[in-house]
Amino acid sequence: MVVGLVLAAALAVGIPVSPPEAGAAAMPPTTTSHYAATVDPATLNAQGRVAGRAGTQGLVILDFGRPAVSGSTSGTMDFNGGFVSLDSIVAATASYVQGYFATAPANLRLDVAIGTNNSCGTGQPCGGIVCGCRFEPPSFAAWGARQAAAVEQAQSQATSLRSRSGFTDVVTVVAGDDAEPAFDPGYQNTYDLLAGYANAVGGFQPAMIDYGSAERGFWSSDQLLQIADGFRPNLAVPEVYFHSQVSSWASLASYAKARGRVLTVFGVLTNAPNGASPQTGYGSLLSAIQPITGQAAIRWTSNISR
Repeated sequence: MVVGLVLAAALAVGIPVSPPEAGAAAMPPTTTSHYAATVDPATLNAQGRVAGRAGTQGLVILDFGRPAVSGSTSGTMDFNGGFVSLDSIVAATASYVQGYFATAPANLRLDVAIGTNNSCGTGQPCGGIVCGCRFEPPSFAAWGARQAAAVEQAQSQATSLRSRSGFTDVVTVVAGDDAEPAFDPGYQNTYDLLAGYANAVGGFQPAMIDYGSAERGFWSSDQLLQIADGFRPNLAVPEVYFHSQVSSWASLASYAKARGRVLTVFGVLTNAPNGASPQTGYGSLLSAIQPITGQAAIRWTSNISR
């Protein structure tokens, strides 16, 4: 993506963009993201209330699991191994936002990502265009378009609630994909889903957050860059659980620079205590990419857990 497209994408999700300055800016406050084991509205509402009371601002990812289709119904396989519909995911996300509105101080800004991943089961490799997994979507491009519709429905509900109730906080609903090369060595499923999403939204927003990894040995460098930054809605939020992931993202930034492109990193996702702390992940990634791209700060920091 050329620099102009990066700036346009940033403005589309309300991210202030300024020229890099000498030295790194202070680390942003860390939000709490969730691997969703349920779409129970009460559970999501409680999570939103916790975020609101903490005065959370930034990016929160709600990862509902891998894409799935049961009969004619699109949804995901959640982290308890059950099928949940996109309609129930929309309702759960709206409940999270409602809880946030109810307890947050005035005039905050929050981006909430309806997330998925590119695995064929939690931690299970794909290997080809059709992985043969239970409830696997017959078309990942069509599933991506339905993810876009779900994001837009959740945004409509959040906007309506804000208007009806007079809340002053601004919540933007976006999409996300924990895109990891080792989960889909065949690449096509991941590409099709992001292409389907991008075609459905038709522009830079709602954004698609790539909060996955960039390890070598599965996809080509061009494929890695395509998933991280090759579609107009895409924003890179690298998963930095371990130091090796810092190196792989820095390598991808160098590859982009060599081809006259700038890979802007919009956030860092950690998984403490199972990996690097948010402070370590943020500092390590920024130190690695700053000499390459001149980026002086990273907008978002989030730590994901159940």
